Amino acid sequence: MKEYCRCLKSDIYKLRHSWYFAVHLLFPVLGAVLMLLYSRFSSGSARNKLAAFVQIIAAAFPFAISIVCQIIAEQELQAGHFQNMLTLPDRKKAILSKLAILLMSGLFSAALSAVLFGVPFSYMTGTKLPVKFFILIPVVLWAGNIMIYGLHLILAFRFGRNPGISIGVMGSLLSALLQTGMGDGRWFVIPYGLGIRFAESTLISIFHLPYAENREIQTGILFCIAVTCGIIGLAVFWFSRYSGTSSD
Repeated sequence: MKEYCRCLKSDIYKLRHSWYFAVHLLFPVLGAVLMLLYSRFSSGSARNKLAAFVQIIAAAFPFAISIVCQIIAEQELQAGHFQNMLTLPDRKKAILSKLAILLMSGLFSAALSAVLFGVPFSYMTGTKLPVKFFILIPVVLWAGNIMIYGLHLILAFRFGRNPGISIGVMGSLLSALLQTGMGDGRWFVIPYGLGIRFAESTLISIFHLPYAENREIQTGILFCIAVTCGIIGLAVFWFSRYSGTSSD
């Protein structure tokens, strides 16, 4: 446990000198500002504006994940071609440390975006948002993308910048498409479609509106749990055998 805590402290210290934490602040701030401007000038209902906010944040998540995972991989590459990680007695603790930092930062970023948007939105429109909005929406968005963190961390270390970020862009586009009718009947078995659909159903539940896809939601939750555990396990297993020779 002490070695794992040392890995966490070391990773946090190294990331202080990168764009990692700035990106986790920049995405929520820009997202909230843009959606507040949209809400200010749009003539739609308050619930439609909230739905648009949730959809945009959910669709942007895969791209943001690809960026931060690449920052972590490049930081280790520049620090000695991964030697700081590869020479550790237990590599599993190193990759779990990075996953923990990614997940904690992602949850913070999602919560920050909800607060930065939700509080001004309440004053702007006169719509009182329940506390559930500020808790459930970030948690659901974050939980639905845990598997994406594991996947893109592998991509960043194994294939480098261009493939990882390109897949992140495609993942964001796919997420937006799966929210439409194109995703009906299949979104719950595609990782990039889970976060946006879960968040949308959570928003509907918060406002006590009828929802016709409860069975698909249940299937999606089971799929999400199984695939998340599988990808995290794969990341740990793969990194324990990683040689650090292919990221250039």
